[in-house]
Amino acid sequence: MHLLLRDGAPLPAPEAITQDTDGAMALAELYAFPREATWVRAMMNTTVDGAVTGADGTSGSLRNPDDSLVFGVLRALADVVLVGASTVRSEDYRRPQGRADLLSPSRRPGGGRRPALAVWSSSGELPSTLEADWPTFLIAPAQVAGAAGRRAGIPAAQVIAASTAAEAVSALAERGYRGIQAEGGPASLARLAAEGLLDELCFSVTHRSVGGPSPRVINGAAHDLTWQLSSLITGEHATISRYLRAG
Repeated sequence: MHLLLRDGAPLPAPEAITQDTDGAMALAELYAFPREATWVRAMMNTTVDGAVTGADGTSGSLRNPDDSLVFGVLRALADVVLVGASTVRSEDYRRPQGRADLLSPSRRPGGGRRPALAVWSSSGELPSTLEADWPTFLIAPAQVAGAAGRRAGIPAAQVIAASTAAEAVSALAERGYRGIQAEGGPASLARLAAEGLLDELCFSVTHRSVGGPSPRVINGAAHDLTWQLSSLITGEHATISRYLRAG
């Protein structure tokens, strides 16, 4: 892999990013969260024809060595991974730890030992494989939060009553989770985008096409946000881009 653009400016010469700890450290510096502000980063894998899932209906089938390196680094930097319930059910979410060689010392803004997991669900119908002591939070509208938490088996202290995306982000930040990585699905990202809460978009474009009816990366209410390309990495298997919210 080679870094071609950093901080919005082309590099005089491509910088190699190796598939090892040195390469992971370079990526950790490139993608570091702001230390004080609450920051919402979206990370999604797509194909060159715009699909967010492969033939089996999951994004996991699009995984490749380039994507895996970046994805592992970004998870290790996040205070919390925020994801919709349907994605949790289809993608087998459990322990979103990230690369072990980046976990200590903590590079997360909140300083935690590992990323937390926060799941959006109105019903509380979550896989039994989720581990409440990871820690795992359930986010649900106020009027159904209690019932959803009981159905999911999540302790009441880890149930967040939030009827809007802004309330969810604020509640996570109040708990010290300021570096938020949203990993989908498309409807969940649309909720964040519609309320103007996305600060950063990170894409891994797998060098494959799959056709089919896959949804868009952000699939929901119309919005109009402007983005600036911050960094660009090319690899044998994927092209990795990072966009920051303009202004």
